Amino acid sequence: MYTEFEQINKASIMINSLCIFKNLKDDSVLLKYKTLLKYLNSKDISVEEGIELYTDFIYELLNKADGKSLKKYIIDMIFLDNNPFTKIIDEQNSCDRLFNQVHYELNALQYISSIESSAIKDAIIIKGNVKEFEIGIVKSLMDFDSDLECNISSKAIDKLKVNILNCDNWGDALESIVEFYKQYGTGIFGEYRAFVWEHEDGAPYLRGIESPDPVRLENLVGYEYQKEIIIDNTKQFLNGYQANNMLLYGSRGTGKSSTVKAIINEYYDDGLRLIEVDKNKLCDFTKIIRILKSKNLKFIIFVDDLVFEEGEASYSALKTILEGGVENRSNNILIYATTNRKHLVKETFSERSGDDVHANDTIEEKLSLADRFGMTVSFYSPDQKEFLKIIDGVAEARGIKVEKEYLHAEALKWVRWYNARSPRTAIQFINWLEGALKQ
Repeated sequence: MYTEFEQINKASIMINSLCIFKNLKDDSVLLKYKTLLKYLNSKDISVEEGIELYTDFIYELLNKADGKSLKKYIIDMIFLDNNPFTKIIDEQNSCDRLFNQVHYELNALQYISSIESSAIKDAIIIKGNVKEFEIGIVKSLMDFDSDLECNISSKAIDKLKVNILNCDNWGDALESIVEFYKQYGTGIFGEYRAFVWEHEDGAPYLRGIESPDPVRLENLVGYEYQKEIIIDNTKQFLNGYQANNMLLYGSRGTGKSSTVKAIINEYYDDGLRLIEVDKNKLCDFTKIIRILKSKNLKFIIFVDDLVFEEGEASYSALKTILEGGVENRSNNILIYATTNRKHLVKETFSERSGDDVHANDTIEEKLSLADRFGMTVSFYSPDQKEFLKIIDGVAEARGIKVEKEYLHAEALKWVRWYNARSPRTAIQFINWLEGALKQ
């Protein structure tokens, strides 16, 4: 049996031995942990310094791990990491030598995270030659190897993480990890289903959405023909056939954006992911493609509420994307955009009476951007009959039982008072009705 000092020394060396998961060594939590272990391996230590390094590590763990144990935090980091192992999986290759190293490092990470808080506290007490009153202070320091209560979701990645935690040797889970990566993707793409392309301090990056809109196709009442077109195109895309970029056009609140989000939720297990990109960031499209094209997944680039002002750079960027330049072609990416305007570029009367010799050509060029999408699906405001059908569907899904005559009368009254007929208005009305009935 190893003594606590030998365990601490071995864990410190194992951190240095990480090669595939080298990025973890540079993580702020692991850096502070490594600094603590290295200090405890010193010949002489002071109790003050030991306590400070220990609390620095605990603070960083609490700050970044949301109350998780060190073990759970390290497992999260394993799945978020991009490294030579995940690159080989993305490229659908194999390398026994590399896989053997991954097997070793998974076991090493298990050992590193298995040092108990009590062992580190004992090391501070013994090596620090603490005074009697200092012993109580050291022993009262917060532990890092116990978990706060948490509910494990039904997500495949959460189930796999629990299985790894329960393994005697984390390396034995390597085959399960490889299978998970092949189906759900590596790094952040295995953790999240939807992302937003953002800029922070001038650097663009993909931010995973922790709690994306859970809407499902079955929750969207009406517009069955439109949904069928979008579903068929998406299935074609997922099955590896040529598919079209799509423009979803129509009135506000008709469910265009919700349909796209529902499509992602429906086909997440089939390897579909959503990247939401603001139209002002379309100039970054080449950078986005470079990140996505090597992934063994399918991506929908989602641009919501698309309309351009005169002279916007993003207009030219989108035109180039839709025309498919050499670097803008990737068979695992489609663009789905929504708009409330028939023409995507705002046009002024002055343009029609300006001094451009070929004014009509210029205007036609602007108005033709929508035609560069392979398919346009129209979402028109429902007539009264269709609107009441949507009301009935939403009320049934919510379990609201009232006389249909009363339901319809109140719904039409709501439309007159507030918004025009649309699925969004129907949901807003049902939200009000549900609360009113419970008062």
